[in-house]
Amino acid sequence: MAVINVTSGSQAILTLGNTSVLATPGAAGGLVVPTVQDITVSATTGTTRYSTHDSTSSSAFTTVNENTISLNMLVDDDTFFGVSNATNEVANVGLLSTSINKTEVFFSVAFEGTDSGDYYVSGKGFLSGLTPTASIDQAVWISPMEIVVNGELTKSTV
Repeated sequence: MAVINVTSGSQAILTLGNTSVLATPGAAGGLVVPTVQDITVSATTGTTRYSTHDSTSSSAFTTVNENTISLNMLVDDDTFFGVSNATNEVANVGLLSTSINKTEVFFSVAFEGTDSGDYYVSGKGFLSGLTPTASIDQAVWISPMEIVVNGELTKSTV
């Protein structure tokens, strides 16, 4: 069994774009979110439980998936507020304005990096949950972020 080791800075990479091509791992013009502290890919199937009088146990069936990507990151000026980028509107206006404007984004999360054959999941969704905080004990701005996936996650290789 192969082990995916995330201690390398070239793994667990979140890339955003206003097109699916720009959000592919390693794509020129893609917005790679720097200084990600932790990231969670949640592929959650919903369930509904029900009971009948002729059984001592409940039954269940699955419903639609409710997928999310959640992470914590150090706030980077260019990523959070935007930097001039003619090809990628998400990079141009930054994470904050993309979230405020409720703009749908494309994303990918590379599990092993950007080399040929490496796995990643991708999809589209909306940025949510930006809550930058700083304190006297924490001399940098840190923010959580969630991507509320609109549709299904897709598994691919670079």
